[in-house]
Amino acid sequence: MSKILLLSSGLKHAQEFTAPLLKRLEVYLSTQLDCVDVRNISTFDERTFFEYDQVVFIFMTAMDTIPSSTLEIFQKLESQKKPQTQIYTLIACDEYETEKCDLSERIVESWCKNEHLQYMGSLKVGSILLIMKGPSKFVISSYIKKFVELIVKKEKASLKVSCLTEKGFLKKANRYWDKQIKKTKKAKNK
Repeated sequence: MSKILLLSSGLKHAQEFTAPLLKRLEVYLSTQLDCVDVRNISTFDERTFFEYDQVVFIFMTAMDTIPSSTLEIFQKLESQKKPQTQIYTLIACDEYETEKCDLSERIVESWCKNEHLQYMGSLKVGSILLIMKGPSKFVISSYIKKFVELIVKKEKASLKVSCLTEKGFLKKANRYWDKQIKKTKKAKNK
């Protein structure tokens, strides 16, 4: 029986955007496995990290790379004795292109290699700031289900999804910025 840790390791302000992904991941894994533990950066004790067979880091990129909070976890774990733990990542970015998650994945993969851990792959989600607010969240759910299947089977993962087309992304983004400009003008006129 596998023990899985879902670790929300992103910056505090970005965790609200990854929380729906984490919740769905937890629900889908809990239906197939008995031991699924969920922690965030503030409730995580690094001494318990290696009690789990598999760990899924969940975070949103910060400046196209991993957030400092995830780096802090890596630093704390470096001096510990490590059994063969499988590491997965669910990486989200606010850009349309999921390629913006590639550097973060390479950093985690490199850290795993240096620490003799088994990096098993990732699910990369683009347009996270827009996706979870509309019907495209159902498409994301199907990708999370595929990701869960791979985790349960202990197979490598290489999934990516950005539910909006580039045109749709630009349209939504422009609508958002138009609203922000109107709010700013209204506030200045008062």
